[in-house]
Parts: sequence; C-alpha cells; structure tokens
Amino acid sequence: IYSVVHPIDGAIGTLTDTIDRSPDATRIDSRLRVAVKILGIVVYRQESDITEIMRGNRLVSLQSVTEKDGLHVEVHGEAQGDQFLVDATAGSFAGPATIAPSDPWVLKRTGDGTVVFTDTGRIVNVHISGGDYDTISVNGVSVSARHFVVMGDKRQDVWLDNQAMPIMFRVVEKGTPIDFVLQNATAEAGAIAVDSVKPAAFAGLGNGGK
Repeated sequence: IYSVVHPIDGAIGTLTDTIDRSPDATRIDSRLRVAVKILGIVVYRQESDITEIMRGNRLVSLQSVTEKDGLHVEVHGEAQGDQFLVDATAGSFAGPATIAPSDPWVLKRTGDGTVVFTDTGRIVNVHISGGDYDTISVNGVSVSARHFVVMGDKRQDVWLDNQAMPIMFRVVEKGTPIDFVLQNATAEAGAIAVDSVKPAAFAGLGNGGK
C-alpha cells in the first residue's frame, strides 16, 4: 500500500499494483484512482488501468486505458523486432527494443535510457543517476534506501529498499513535489500486490506531460 501525498491536498487517491512473476514473464497490473476535492467537490479526477508484460529486462507489451477529467486515452504497445511500437490516442510512437516503462518497479541501473509513459504512450530519453544510500522519512520513521534520480522532460526520484522495492517515489509536477509512500506490501505465490495512494508519477498523473 502506498500513500500518495500532495503537499497541499494530502492523500488524493489509491493505486493498486499487482506484480506476477513466472519463469517466462513478469506482469505488472496497475489500477489508479485519483480524485482531488475542494470543499467536498471533486475538481480533478483520473482513473487508469495499466498492464505491462516484461520478458527478462525487455518490455514486450503495454496496454492502458485512462479517463482523465472526461478525456479518454488508450495506449497499445508491443515489441516488434528491434523496436517497441506504440499506437495511442496521442499518436503513434516508436522506440528501441531496450525501452522501459515509466515504472519504478523496473528501475535497475543508472545511465541513459528510453522510457514509454504508460498512460500516454509518449516516448522520451532519460538519464538515471544516483543509487547511493539516503535516509528518508517513511510514515514518520527514518529509513535507509537507495536514491535514484530520473531526469527526462521532468525530474522523478525513486527510493529502493534492499529488495529493490520502491518504498517511495516522487515526481515534481509544475514545481510541486508529489510523493508516493509505501504503506504495505504482501507477497503470495509469486505475486506481489501493492496498494498505493498515488498522485502523479511513473504511472498516473504527470506521467507524460499530461
């Protein structure tokens, strides 16, 4: 369970990530539900359902449907040869076979790379740096975690624990830092289910200049 914290609005929604690992592939299902209220009235709403399939370190399929304040957006992507091709509401895009989804669960190394935003299909080049241990506050408790910085068209920060699980990640959206803070995770029969409250980041608000 992640708690998503906006510095002004507080927790604004929930995200459930389910990660199912098999010998052949890893499937990541994300379900985002976000609503921002002012005086009890919803002024912003976003719902996203995203499925990623990885074989080894390679993204082979990306499917997502997003409803954002009445705007319907779909993304359909698949690996074809040495490319990853995307057909989305925002247009058609092509990237290298080494492309990664904009998802902190698949962050594995530093250096240059290419990512596809899971809710828009946009493809951007990024540079990942860091990896040193940092002390952060998680639910009022100081925790040591490896801190990575992802720089593309915006900055994103990810903190991983010793099992490479994202215990917190952050996106700076129009100057506002929005945190996704891990509350609880359960693992059963090779699957990891993660519920999170999530405002804007790798798979949700703010992912592709949305």
